[in-house]
Amino acid sequence: MSGYSVRPVPRERRPVVDRLWSASRKAQVHALVELDVTRARDLIALAEPHVSWTGFVISTLGRAVARHPEVNARRAGNKILHFEHVDVGATVERQWAGRTMLDVVVVREANRLSAAEVTEVLAKAKHSAPLERRPSGVIGQLLRLPGPIRRASVRMVATRPRVSAHFGPAVGVTSLGMFTRGWCWAIPLAPLTLIATVGGVVDRPAVREGVIVARAMLPLTVTFDHAVVDGAPAARFIDTMRELTETAAALGDIGVPRPVSGG
Repeated sequence: MSGYSVRPVPRERRPVVDRLWSASRKAQVHALVELDVTRARDLIALAEPHVSWTGFVISTLGRAVARHPEVNARRAGNKILHFEHVDVGATVERQWAGRTMLDVVVVREANRLSAAEVTEVLAKAKHSAPLERRPSGVIGQLLRLPGPIRRASVRMVATRPRVSAHFGPAVGVTSLGMFTRGWCWAIPLAPLTLIATVGGVVDRPAVREGVIVARAMLPLTVTFDHAVVDGAPAARFIDTMRELTETAAALGDIGVPRPVSGG
């Protein structure tokens, strides 16, 4: 018989398991889009201080959400909870004490931060000590319950807007492009209403002014909670995300001036 060892589920993984269970009960809608990031790639290469692709996407996503506040919301029972600030939750692999652990960093008011500022927030999180999180009150009591009872209780209290407001942002980003090239697919997590899964940038043929040229394309999977966001608002949001990404709006006027038209 093969040897094996049995270990308890790490405490930091338990909230992830709970969110997966909760997400399985949601009506998720997925949009698969490829965005032309040729201009963004050129500007990121010149950026000082350094800008990461994840930082660029989060900064851009924050600006798109600010234009479409209807996606910055969460269902709480028979009510919709709308958030005033555009906070974005980002998953990072934190390196600490010889361990690699998955953690979530909340980028506060991402729509107001530059891509470089978001990149700095993520970099600090990856190499700093984990925050000591000891939830108190109702949430702290729930986390001490056995798994099945805990998940059922969380679903019940999530119907109360005042409690649901403390479950973190409604918008999240998972970046897998650093591990692969092309498309990536992430399993949605509750209580997020909007999740952007970032793939790896690849060169693809595209037609520009009647000529086939190579363009840098960023695959993006955008997932919506259909209980909160309908198809038409989701499509409008995707159009805004495309516009802001392909014009590299979050990068400002880094490095290369825009070409001047004329004779």
